[in-house]
Amino acid sequence: MSANRLRGWLDDAGGATAAEFALVLPLFAVMVAGIFEFGWTQHCLSSTRYAMETAARDLMLNPKLTETELENRVRAQLQDTADPDVEITLSIATGPAGKIATLTGVYEREIGVPMLPRFPMTHTVTVETALPAVAGA
Repeated sequence: MSANRLRGWLDDAGGATAAEFALVLPLFAVMVAGIFEFGWTQHCLSSTRYAMETAARDLMLNPKLTETELENRVRAQLQDTADPDVEITLSIATGPAGKIATLTGVYEREIGVPMLPRFPMTHTVTVETALPAVAGA
C-alpha cells in the first residue's frame, strides 16, 4: 500500500457521523423522555388545580355539597385531561368575615425516565373560597 493510499484511508471520515450519532442518540432520547415526563407531570398538576378551582366555585354556589361529591366532580373533570387519582379533603372554618371553605388536593405521580430510577412526586394543591351566608343558619 502506497503512502498516498494509506494517508487517504486515514483521512476518510465517512463513518464518523454515524458513530457519533450512535453515541449521542441514547443520551438525547433519555433527555427528551425526561422533558416530556416532567412536562406531563406539570400538565396534570395544572389540570388538578383547575378542577379544584371549578369545584370550589360549585361549592360557593351550593354550600351543601359534601367532600365526596366535590372529589367526584374533580375526578370527573380530570378523567379526560389528567390522572384522576386525586385525594380531596374539605375543611370549613368560621371567621369574623363568615365561613371559608378550604379544598386540599393531594396528587401523587412518579416520573419515569428510561434507564434512570423513578422519582416519586407529591403535589399538594389548596384552594380557598368564601361561602355565602345561609338564611336561617
